[in-house]
Amino acid sequence: MDVSFHWFCLLQQLYQLWRVRPTNVHGFNLLHKMAVNEASEVDFWTLPVKNTSNIDILVHPNLQNYLKKQLHDAGIKHNVIIDDLQKNIEKERNTISDEGVRKRQKKPFKLSQYHTYDEIQWFINNLQTSYPDKCTVFTIGKSADDRNLTLVKIGTKGKMKPAIWMDCGVHAREWISPATCLYLTFRLLDDYQRGNTAVIDLVDHYDLYILPLANPDGYEYTWTNTRLWRKSRSRNRKSRCIGVDLNRNWGYRWMEGGASQTPCSDIYAGAKPFSEPETKAIADFIMKHQYKWKAYLTLHSYSQLWLTPWGYTSTLPLDYQDMVDPVKRAIVSMRKLYGTQYQVGSTPDLLYISVGRAEDWAKGIAKIKYSYAVELRDTGTHGFVLPANQIIATAKEILAGLLTFFKEIK
Repeated sequence: MDVSFHWFCLLQQLYQLWRVRPTNVHGFNLLHKMAVNEASEVDFWTLPVKNTSNIDILVHPNLQNYLKKQLHDAGIKHNVIIDDLQKNIEKERNTISDEGVRKRQKKPFKLSQYHTYDEIQWFINNLQTSYPDKCTVFTIGKSADDRNLTLVKIGTKGKMKPAIWMDCGVHAREWISPATCLYLTFRLLDDYQRGNTAVIDLVDHYDLYILPLANPDGYEYTWTNTRLWRKSRSRNRKSRCIGVDLNRNWGYRWMEGGASQTPCSDIYAGAKPFSEPETKAIADFIMKHQYKWKAYLTLHSYSQLWLTPWGYTSTLPLDYQDMVDPVKRAIVSMRKLYGTQYQVGSTPDLLYISVGRAEDWAKGIAKIKYSYAVELRDTGTHGFVLPANQIIATAKEILAGLLTFFKEIK
C-alpha cells in the first residue's frame, strides 16, 4: 500500500507497532484481506501467510480502537511491541539532524552511526585511496534519479579467483543493511592490513564485490521525507504512486504470486522484469561475470533469518541441504558473540511466498549455488528503526558468520 509515514505526519500521533497471531482460519482471512487491500491504512511490516506466524502491523492512531474490536471479534490477540513509534523516530532523528550531518562531514566517519547517501559515497571513495592494493571502486549503473550505484571490489591482485556478491539497502527503510555493509567493507580491508589471518585467508581466496546501497533514491528519501519508505523512487506510468519493490522486480518467476501489479502497493513488482535501472544494472554485471560467482548474498532487515531459495514455491532446491549445512555452522559462530539467535530455511518456510526475488534469480538464472537473503536484527522490538547503538554488534556477528560460511564453501 502507499502509506506515507512522513516525519511531520507522525509527529504527535501515537502510531503503534502491534504483533498479532491468528489462531484460526477466520482470523487469518481477516488479516490477509487487510494486507491485500490497497486502501488499507494498516501497514504490514510482516505479511500474513500462515496461521502460526507472528504478524507485525503498524497501526494509525485513528484506527486502533476499531482494529482492536475487529481482532477481538476474530479471536486474535495482539501485543503492542512499540507503544509510540514516533518517539523512536524522533530519538533517531535527533542524533542525525541536518546540522549534525554537516558537522559530521568534518569529522572521522563513524561506522557506529547511520549516514546519508552523500556521506556513504564519500566514505566508499576514500576506501580506494586508503587501501589501493586491495580495494577498487567503480560505478555499475545509475538509479532512476541518476545516483551512482557504487560497487566495491576487495581482493588481491593475481590469478582469477572465485567471487562473492553482496548487496545492501535494497529496501530503503532498512537502514541497518547498508550500515552493516559499510562495516564489513572496512573491516575486511583494515583487518587484512593488520594481519588478521581469517580475513587474509578469505581475501586471498575470493574476490568480494560489495554494493552498500542498491536503492540510493529510496534511501535518500527516507532521510528527507518518509522514514519508513520501502520502494525505489521511479515514476510509474499512468499512476500517481511512486516506486517499485526492487526485490520483486527480478526476472525469475516474476509475478507468479507474492507480489502486486498495483503501483501503489509496497510490493509492486514493476511493469515488467528488470524494469528498474537498479536491478538491471546488478543483473547485467553479474551475468557479464557469470563464470566466477561462488555465492550471492543480499542483506535485509528484520527477523534474524538466513533465507534460501526458493521464494516462489515451498518445494526446496535439490541441493538444499548443501546450502543449509554451512549456514548452520555460520549461525553458531554468530551466536557465540552476543547470543543472537538466527534461523535458516527457505523463504516460504520461515516467512511467506514471494516472487521476483534476487536470490531466486541468482540461483535459478545466474546458477550461483550459494544464494541467500539475510534478514538482520532484530525480531521486532525496534523493527526497521533499529537504534544506531546496535550497528556494530549486528555487523560483528554477521562478519563472524560470513568468515565461517565462506571457509565452509571453499
